[in-house]
Order: sequence, then C-alpha cells, then structure tokens
Amino acid sequence: MNDFLKNLRSSQKKDTAGTRKNMAGNYSPEQDRRVNRDRRSPYPNTMDSAPWQGRDIMPEILEHIANLSDQVERLVNSHELLVEAQIKQHHVVTRFFATLNTMLSKDTAAADPGDHPPKTTTSYTSGTHYTKDEVLAMIQDMRNQGATFSMIADHLRQKEIPTFSGRGEWHAQTIHRLCK
Repeated sequence: MNDFLKNLRSSQKKDTAGTRKNMAGNYSPEQDRRVNRDRRSPYPNTMDSAPWQGRDIMPEILEHIANLSDQVERLVNSHELLVEAQIKQHHVVTRFFATLNTMLSKDTAAADPGDHPPKTTTSYTSGTHYTKDEVLAMIQDMRNQGATFSMIADHLRQKEIPTFSGRGEWHAQTIHRLCK
C-alpha cells in the first residue's frame, strides 16, 4: 500500500518512465524498494529476540490467571442459579398438572348427580337449557352423521346455544378442539 501511495504521488510529476507493464497487466516497479531488514523472516522469532526477554512476566501471567478464575467462578454461579430456577419451574409445572389431574378425576368421579349439580348452559333468548354433556353429545352425533366443523358451529349458533364460557360464539375451530 505504501508503494501505491508513493507511485500515486510520483505520478503527478509526470515521470512515468520508471514503471513498466508486465505480461499480467499489472504495473511493477523497476527495483524492489524494500531492504532486507524490512522483510519478514519466514522463521518464527527465537527466544533471543522475544519481546519479553529481559523482564519477569510471571506476575502478569498470574494476574491474568486470577482474572480468568474469577470470571469462570461468576459464570459457574450464574449457571447454578439458572439451573435452580429451571428446577423450580419444573416443580411448579408438575404440581399444576397434578392438581389439574386430581380436579379432572374428581369431575369424572362426581358423575353422581347427588354430588354436584350438572353444568348447564342457558340461552337467554330461547330459554332452553343444555348441559355440557348434552352439547358434547349433540356435537358428536352431528359429527358421526358427517357434518363438518363449520356446519356444527352454524347449527349451534342457529339454536342460540351459548358457548361453555358464556362469552363469544361457536366457531369451527372450537368444535375441532372439542372433538379432539
């Protein structure tokens, strides 16, 4: 790059006789401007010419090792905290599903009409009452007869049967989830 800049500066002097074009189309100077001491040796430096020769580098090495040790210790501590948090999360999720399982098993065991009143859905405009089981049976019957999910949702909307949550209206995706 240095040669390029020198050639660029010297080109303003209109002295271009010093360069010739070689066969590859590149310009090369007539003589090599670097001297032997500027060239890099193809052999690595020996210990005699090492930059640390003549000084004690052990304190610097020990300081770097101590810094590295501190950083590794911090990294290990942060990973331990992360693992503990993941274990706590796993326990919470496990407890949630265990509780959900017991609640669902109580609901299936409570099919006795004496334990809990059946869950009903009410259509306020028509005054009809359907239990959740009746709606599911109606959906299953229509599905067995070959009705599509959107046809079932349209039928439930026409009969003004509210959803189980009581909010919104029936959609094909909702029927699909219930059938799964």
